This record gives sequence, structure tokens and C-alpha cells, in this order.
Amino acid sequence: MTYMITSQCIECHRCESVCPTKAIIRNEQQYQINPERCNDCVGHYTVPQCWAACPTSGGCIPDLATLPQGISKKLSNDYWEDWFNFYNQLILRLKANHQTEYWRRWFDRYSQALSRQLHSPTLHTPTSVGVHP
Repeated sequence: MTYMITSQCIECHRCESVCPTKAIIRNEQQYQINPERCNDCVGHYTVPQCWAACPTSGGCIPDLATLPQGISKKLSNDYWEDWFNFYNQLILRLKANHQTEYWRRWFDRYSQALSRQLHSPTLHTPTSVGVHP
């Protein structure tokens, strides 16, 4: 999900200086976030810095057009509430996906082969290095 700067921006310049990907630029009228460069601060911070640094409650907000399909597009002004709602929705989607038959067969074959190897009479027991019987 990327972010966008709204008309409520007071041009305090905080977001521009804290953006780790340099996605925030200023045009003639106001600041803008380049959605191709904005990555939600993944790999840099756990919280999007433009949103965290913004002194207004609506100067920098998530760009709802960039949310994945199936995710609720209702957001509040509370970052953490929105984050946990988004996270919980993603977890529900992951749990709803059932394993395909291919992966079930693969796991069964792998576990059977591993079990045969572990119970094989040719399996050597580990010995200490440098010790002679």
C-alpha cells in the first residue's frame, strides 16, 4: 500500500526529510508521493514515516486505490487500528486458502521418504571425532 498527500498538508517539510525511498517530491503547488517509489517504508521502518511524521490528522493518508483486492477500504484516523484491521484481513485470506492436491501429495511423499531414511538399518550413528574404539 502506498500513501498520498492531501490538501490538508500544511507543508511542514517533515515527510520529505524522513522518507527513506525519496518518494516525496514537491511540485509547484504541493508535495506529492511517487507511488512507484513508495513501499510503505518496508525494509526501513515498521511504520510509514510520512504518516508518522505528519502533524495533521489527514495530511498524509493511505492511497486506497493501491490496496490489494479483497481488503476493506474503510480506514479511520488511527494508524494502528487500520494496520491491525489490514493485518487481520490478510491473515483470514491466508487461512482461507486451502492446500492444493499437488502440495498434499508432495508433503506425503517427502514425509514418507524421510521416515524411510530415519528408520533405515544402514543409518549410521554419529561418532565422536578423533576417538578410536
